[in-house]
Amino acid sequence: MVHRKYNIRIKDKNIVNKVLFIGSKHLGLSCLKIIFSIEPRSLAAIVTLNDTIDIRCKLKEFKAFAEQKKKKLYILEKQSELKNIIEKVKPDLCIVVGWYWKISPEILSSVPNGFIGLHASLLPKYRGFAPLVWAIINGEKRTGISLFYLEDGIDTGDIIGQKQFTISQTDSIRTVLEKSEICCDKLLKENYLKILSGNASKKSQTNSYSTYCSERKPEDGLINWIDSNKNIYNFIRAQSEPYPGAFTYIDSKKIRIWKANIFPYPYHGIPGTITRINSDGAVVVCGQGALILNEVQFEDQNKCPAQAVLKYGIRFK
Repeated sequence: MVHRKYNIRIKDKNIVNKVLFIGSKHLGLSCLKIIFSIEPRSLAAIVTLNDTIDIRCKLKEFKAFAEQKKKKLYILEKQSELKNIIEKVKPDLCIVVGWYWKISPEILSSVPNGFIGLHASLLPKYRGFAPLVWAIINGEKRTGISLFYLEDGIDTGDIIGQKQFTISQTDSIRTVLEKSEICCDKLLKENYLKILSGNASKKSQTNSYSTYCSERKPEDGLINWIDSNKNIYNFIRAQSEPYPGAFTYIDSKKIRIWKANIFPYPYHGIPGTITRINSDGAVVVCGQGALILNEVQFEDQNKCPAQAVLKYGIRFK
């Protein structure tokens, strides 16, 4: 592979020679590989965290990549360790992808060319946590990725570039994540060399268009059957694999709903009640309309077709 070179002007503070990559999860690993493929000499070191308790953990893959490419890897156990690493590496720039700890103003100001991150929304919309999940829950038809400078605010920094993509009616969080990864790839390939050479564009955000999202936890996946079938359908697909899943209860037994479809006709009944079982799945009444449940999973059991384990007349709590 032939790598494009960037001109180095030693006295220009905007020129980036040493990049510290800070990230985790699948997207972080993917972006790390992209910037290394574009200009491997720029990557000074890698920082990730010990997140082995998270089902999305890619720590083993980060270790393998660092070993293969002969790059120093720092694995953090706590947030406060980042300051010491930055003091040791002395990077010109930090790139942050898939990082869930807030970076203090002191650290942000300690790196000459600052910090650059990728956020899974078209900023200033959906600043904050879980923007893709919230976009699907809210029935958005499009979203995107923003490459931007970090500052002491919630995703408020200047934008380098953005890519948008559509969210179709059949998309799940998995397919939306795949679309977002393609956008990240394009943004980095279009802008990384510009960033290194000090020629990246900067555009301030229009704060009057801002929206924010709160953090989500696994227990937030409880389904409210009084809601409409459309809203519940969005709720289910927003939290499907690789996320923990939307769930409900039969008596005291927890059951995750992994796949569902909207029943095409109006349906009147008591919300949460299964009123039909057929080869397509189990039909459950919602506050407005009904859903066809396709794939479900009881706690400590395997996933299976809904019609194999659910019965007519069951009422979810």
